[in-house]
Amino acid sequence: MAEPALVALGFGANLGDAARTIARAVREIEARGIGRRIAVSSLWRTPPWGRLDQPDFLNACALYETCLAARELLAALKRIEADLGRVDGERWGPRVIDIDILLYGDEQLADPDLVVPHRELLNRAFVLAPLAEICGDRAIAGVKIADALRRVDRAGLSIMRQGDGWIGREEGKIAMGETIDLTCEDGVKISAYRARPDGKPKGGMVVLQEIFGVNHHIRAVADKYAAAGYLVIAPALFDRVEKGVELGYGMDDRPRAMDLRGRTKVEETLADIAAAVEAAKAGGNVGIVGYCWGGTLAYAAAARLSGVAAAVGYYGGAIAGIASERPRVPLMLHFGERDKHIPLSDVDKIRAAQPEVPVFVYAADHGFNCDERESYDATAAAEAELRTFEFFAAELK
Repeated sequence: MAEPALVALGFGANLGDAARTIARAVREIEARGIGRRIAVSSLWRTPPWGRLDQPDFLNACALYETCLAARELLAALKRIEADLGRVDGERWGPRVIDIDILLYGDEQLADPDLVVPHRELLNRAFVLAPLAEICGDRAIAGVKIADALRRVDRAGLSIMRQGDGWIGREEGKIAMGETIDLTCEDGVKISAYRARPDGKPKGGMVVLQEIFGVNHHIRAVADKYAAAGYLVIAPALFDRVEKGVELGYGMDDRPRAMDLRGRTKVEETLADIAAAVEAAKAGGNVGIVGYCWGGTLAYAAAARLSGVAAAVGYYGGAIAGIASERPRVPLMLHFGERDKHIPLSDVDKIRAAQPEVPVFVYAADHGFNCDERESYDATAAAEAELRTFEFFAAELK
């Protein structure tokens, strides 16, 4: 029997339920005895290539050990594509599923239907980004994959689901989040959204809401951190004022959101966050990430609460007002330079008050991380997200 070869495969889709189709393709390779899965990247959202008038793609990469020869592997992958509904169409056009052989051991092939390494591998960010996660030190033509990624245009790339937990989620093995009750130190009960990872957590995470409540977007953020391996708690910080608040991002919802925010009290809100931290400790060391109002609260929690190991704040509008308070734990902050609510003079004030805190400013508006807002900026969101996940991976060990 031939010695197994380590191969890297690329997966892409932009028709139908693309995430589920890619997850099924990843699983089918093992289920059919084609190869043994070694590693899987995050699931990335990427802009279309070649033909631009089509939906964004989802992309991922995976490493397998296989005993099939390269051409046998290609034939087996084509059968999976056909079984999952792919039909031949225009080059670079929309597709239900695409599976490419990117690397096959150290072999170099240049057949009409199979070129290994893939001829455009070092030029395409949508391949390099997921591939760098699982074999960034691998060199192709003398260039490491991670180094090649730094040289290409990454505009529009963002991580849809961090880590490899999305495979289990698409299989239905990871239950979606659930609503739980938290009891605060003063005896008040509030609700929270809890999302669990697949397997043992690598840490706890508290996700702090915007002024729109624990809505669909905040639950999606919590799910993303759970997919990355964290036990996540997103406390409902309006519960003391009004239960079950879930607002959207339209102009009609803003007055109510501002009214609810104005009726909260900082001391009580921090008590709610402290209860969430206690619940998240079941996952290990606890990080806090907050957005908008939650970004300010993340700063306040880093300065005032115990039990927090690290914190990240996104475009917290009131941070400048409490910047004299020294964070007791590692902290990272993200802002948009076009933010009409937070002038750059406030960002400068924060930097001057806390020069040891890394503060990143992006060419984006307020709320750039939220893909349900008009101000969403995929490039800024992806850059901030990568920095945030790397920060927590280092600080929550």
